[in-house]
Amino acid sequence: MTALRVLTVCTGNVCRSPAAAVMLREAVRADPRLAADVEVHSAGLSWEAEGEPMDPRTVLALEHAGYTQPFEHTARSIHQSELPTWDLLLPMTTDHAAALLRKAEQIPPDAPTPEISLWRTFDPLLPAGAEDEDISVPDPWYEGQEAFDETIEVLRGALPTLLEHIAELLEAKRVAGR
Repeated sequence: MTALRVLTVCTGNVCRSPAAAVMLREAVRADPRLAADVEVHSAGLSWEAEGEPMDPRTVLALEHAGYTQPFEHTARSIHQSELPTWDLLLPMTTDHAAALLRKAEQIPPDAPTPEISLWRTFDPLLPAGAEDEDISVPDPWYEGQEAFDETIEVLRGALPTLLEHIAELLEAKRVAGR
């Protein structure tokens, strides 16, 4: 069967993108349309935290939100050469999206190019014409636990619509026989 590969992306891959991956992975596993055919992983744009575990405040925020450990995660950075192996990249900010788009421009013309869509664009409560700071998932890194808990809630808002989008992408991939 054709698998759909999804990658959540933030700066260091220790806060937002691993939390988003945990949440999306659990939502995918609970959806019979997607469970067997969708892979979810995370990466960062910076190599500085490579090899590190998820930030303990992110772990606690996920637990506060009802997610259960273990949260399998080791921070890594996304490499140019792997872009064609992903179907959907979900950056956390407009800056992350811009960096991924620059990387995607370097993909050879005969290689597949992933869709790049900001996570928050799937949040139905996001107002039309929202500014960059509203479209971006806020970085809790320099804040206390409350900011990490709020980040989880921001991420959660996009999940239902994002699952529908992933289902549509998977179906299109099946129809295309890829």
